[in-house]
Amino acid sequence: MRPLTLYLRNFKSYGEKAPVLDFNLFDVALLSGDNGNGKSSLADAIAWCIWGKCKGMDGRGGVDDLVRTGADEMEVAFSFEEDGQVYKVVRKRDKRRGLSSLDFMIKRGDAFVPISGNRIDETQQKIQEVIKLDYETYLCTGYLSQGKADLFATKKPSERKEILAEILNLSVYDKLERKALDKRNEVQNSLELLEREIELLQQQIAEKEAVQSEIVQVENALDELQTKEKGLKDQLEALNRQKEEKNAIKERIEYHQQQLNLEQKQLIVLEKDRGNLQARIEDYRKTLENEAEIEKHYAEFKALEEQEKALAYKYQCTAELKNKRERLLGELRVKEQELRHRIDVLEREKAQLEGKIAQVEALHKEYQVCRKNIEELNALEKQLEALEKRVAEIVQETAELASREGALRRQLEELKERFTALKGAESSCPVCGRPLDVQHRDELMHGISEQGKAVQQSIQGLKKEMASLENERKQVQLRIDGIKTRLKTRSRLESQMALISNQINEAQEARQKVEELMVQLDPLKKQLEAKDYAQDAMQQIEEIERQIQQVGYDPQEHISVRDRLSRLAKVPSQWEAVQKARAQMDSDLESLQRVAKLIDDRKKHIQDMMLLLDTLEGSIKDLPQILTRISELERELQSLQRDIRAMEARRGALKERMGKILAAERQLEKKREEQRQLYQQLEVYKALALIYGKRGIQAAIIENAIPELQDETNRILAKITDGRLAVEFLTQRDTKSGNVVETLDIRISDGMDTRKYETYSGGEEFRINFAIRIALAKILANRAGANMRMLILDEGFGVLDEQGRERLVEVINAIRDEFDKILVITHVQELKDAFPVQIEVIKTPEGSTFRLVG
Repeated sequence: MRPLTLYLRNFKSYGEKAPVLDFNLFDVALLSGDNGNGKSSLADAIAWCIWGKCKGMDGRGGVDDLVRTGADEMEVAFSFEEDGQVYKVVRKRDKRRGLSSLDFMIKRGDAFVPISGNRIDETQQKIQEVIKLDYETYLCTGYLSQGKADLFATKKPSERKEILAEILNLSVYDKLERKALDKRNEVQNSLELLEREIELLQQQIAEKEAVQSEIVQVENALDELQTKEKGLKDQLEALNRQKEEKNAIKERIEYHQQQLNLEQKQLIVLEKDRGNLQARIEDYRKTLENEAEIEKHYAEFKALEEQEKALAYKYQCTAELKNKRERLLGELRVKEQELRHRIDVLEREKAQLEGKIAQVEALHKEYQVCRKNIEELNALEKQLEALEKRVAEIVQETAELASREGALRRQLEELKERFTALKGAESSCPVCGRPLDVQHRDELMHGISEQGKAVQQSIQGLKKEMASLENERKQVQLRIDGIKTRLKTRSRLESQMALISNQINEAQEARQKVEELMVQLDPLKKQLEAKDYAQDAMQQIEEIERQIQQVGYDPQEHISVRDRLSRLAKVPSQWEAVQKARAQMDSDLESLQRVAKLIDDRKKHIQDMMLLLDTLEGSIKDLPQILTRISELERELQSLQRDIRAMEARRGALKERMGKILAAERQLEKKREEQRQLYQQLEVYKALALIYGKRGIQAAIIENAIPELQDETNRILAKITDGRLAVEFLTQRDTKSGNVVETLDIRISDGMDTRKYETYSGGEEFRINFAIRIALAKILANRAGANMRMLILDEGFGVLDEQGRERLVEVINAIRDEFDKILVITHVQELKDAFPVQIEVIKTPEGSTFRLVG
């Protein structure tokens, strides 16, 4: 990965206007600035942009802790070249809304084309597939942070393998070992559980023979019970047939008994009918005994009924005529009220008009008063024009006097300046310019003083004139205000005059209207007095009165007829009873003879049915014994059937139990197969735990990495020491007792002698440490398949003396061809001159920023 550009906004201490860092402008650069200015933040920005991780994210706020204080969002954009392709990553964070975004682009021609995934995690995966590095590997390859350069070499030999494993990122195998051990424990637990299940299944299968024997016994007992059940059912069937025959006879008895009851009821009804007929015939005989008297009263009733109809007709005609008369009288009253209302309306209108006529003289007087007041206001209006003209003149005069006063005051100021100038020790003549003597200066000063007094007197005179004019203006203004106040009443007076004029005109019109009203009133009053407003109605009323007399309705006669009819009210029903008795007498006598014969026949039939019932009842006397025996057999059968059901349930339970035993045999076979597989898995996970452990693949990787590390370290040492030093890593050594122990010693050869690393110090130690660290970074990048072409050194160079700083520069220059870009981060000012390009980081109120120097 070769860096191209870096842009950051509101990241950590950087603000909105941070410049773009163009890596094309340098190969090796020193990133300098005071502590806290934001040097390391540039390296952190690269890490956060690519992997979403960096220093400073471990707090409670997480990624939001990276946003500059006071800002709501941040953004970092980083472009780089990988395998000949140019890529760009843009990562943003909105702290206020809690949203993050990640965009990944590739350059096509002059533009960047998006190649992001649908989600942030998909995009992150695509980025890592391109650069072939994760965040942890990057920290060990492209970014060497403070205190890590000598971390490996300065440890004890027994601890170096652990550090090497950490640098080689072998912790992944520790995780795999823990997973394998966890899986082994899971399988072990599963095996223990499975063995308990197998033991339970074996216990269940052991009952198979006993269950089979019990099933045979139960089936034999069940056969005996079912045979006995069949015998009981056959007996019950025979008895039930007898019961059905007896029940059929019993049903016949019930039927004939019902028929007997019905015959007896019909006999009672016939005897009752005979009694009713006899009573009715007797009533008919009594009714016919008064037939002549009832006929006489009925004839009288009919005559009175006809008379009442005639009177009722007369009453109806008279009532209709009276209603018509009342309706006409109502119309007369309405017309009279309408006429009186019209007269009242005209009288009120006449009174209103006469009231207006009576106000004419007063209106004329009021009109003249208003007219006089308006004439006075017109005269005042002319005075107002003259007064306003005088006010304008006074203002003009006052302005002229003020102008003259200003000129005099300026003249007075000039005299004061001249007087002050003459008071100077070396004053000169204002006319000729020659130096003044004392006498000449005093004369000039006296003359100026006299002129000043004259000017002041003139100013005082002008002030008096202006004061006099101001007093006059105020007096005139008071008169103007008074006139304007009175003039405001003119519109009201003019409106009042117009109103009075209208009222006078209305009064003159009222005289004419009164005369017109009198023409209407006189005929109406005469019509009311003479009642000449409903002649037709009056004639109709007289005609109705004549018709009422002609009808001749007598209310007393009508009442008398109704009383007599009331006393004879029962006669019509008595007459109808006579007619009915005469018509029904013969028919009821015939019916009486027919009913008597039916009664005799019914009695004989009842006697025959009673004899039949006695015979049938004798044939079912043994029915109770049959029913008792059936109940006994049914109870015995029910008890037997309960025993059968219990036995069948027992057989079902045994068969279900046998089914479970057979299922257990099949399940046992499966469990044993599962047990065999789990034992195989257990061996596999035990082997994996051993392989992933410290003595397994990790030891093999370290053993394989050490020769590669040794070669790479010696290659870099050859560059930075001109081939004077070489290292050798020893993984085993002999003890005094003759045993071989695991270790990781570092031996250094200077061409003449080979010594332990611990015997070196100063420049050689620094070069050895640096070469080992760079070699480790190269090996890690190669193992990841990445081409790491950028190196950031963020070491604590502040502890180096002058010689140490010189050695650092020599080492960096020696390895500069190993990387495309090298950034050295430090706050040590003395290192600036050693690098041709510096990136100075400074802090401003708007945030951190930087600039390229050199």
